[in-house]
Amino acid sequence: MIQAVTERFKAGFQEAACPIVPVNSKPGPDRTLKAFVVLQFPFSSSAPATVGAPGGQWWMEEGAFRFVLSVPKGDGLGSGPEWAEQIAQIFRGEEFGDVVCFAPGSPVVDDGNETDAFFRLSFAVPYEFQFQQEEAGP
Repeated sequence: MIQAVTERFKAGFQEAACPIVPVNSKPGPDRTLKAFVVLQFPFSSSAPATVGAPGGQWWMEEGAFRFVLSVPKGDGLGSGPEWAEQIAQIFRGEEFGDVVCFAPGSPVVDDGNETDAFFRLSFAVPYEFQFQQEEAGP
């Protein structure tokens, strides 16, 4: 699921002005104060979707993935709301692979915006993902 969402995001978002920063990456020494976006997977839960023999059961995962857009301070909201809408359009009501996406919320302005060099806007996309558990080895 994470790979499918990440690939769709990278394929659909024009990141020239707002690069996608991979999770758990360390910025290099040439990092400048420009806009960037991070894709996060903050929560999910799963439960059986069918009843069947062990190994043949289908599972339903529900959760949300989140985008955090960071724009340099002093630029107001800059292009943040436009980028948020572009990203939302990539996922809103879309189905790809076994992932079903629902309507993302509007961007939320982070309360921590007064503490560092970036102004943050974030929003989440709720999803469902059905999968079949592979049989465990011996």
